[in-house]
Amino acid sequence: MKKFVIATLFASISGVAAANTIELETIENSNVAFEKAEVTIAPNQGVFASSVVTYYSPRVWVNGRLQKFFVGATNGNQFCEERGHNQEVSGSTITCGEDESSYANYDWYGKSWVYKSTGSKNQCYQLYATIKCQ
Repeated sequence: MKKFVIATLFASISGVAAANTIELETIENSNVAFEKAEVTIAPNQGVFASSVVTYYSPRVWVNGRLQKFFVGATNGNQFCEERGHNQEVSGSTITCGEDESSYANYDWYGKSWVYKSTGSKNQCYQLYATIKCQ
């Protein structure tokens, strides 16, 4: 079914940018999840290729629970890599986390997602609302 949808999509795209939607599924045994994703497809040297994927409401698994995660280059790149991309690119958006809460943060030494406390400074704790990967 995926091949049919993608073939139909490519057949309907002309030289002009078109707004089309491809639904992405969560990868089996993945450490990350998302609400929905938008794929930007553009011609590149006569071949159509995805250039950027925007994931909405990205979350990661920490101790058996899906959690929002802090904004940061290491966290963003790790999410993107776990989805099969090279890296996060500019254009991601943020939402604010609450005081005295815990959110996910990637531990590079332990190679896993862990909880990190926000503390209580009455400020915006930046979490990803969307993340763009390439």
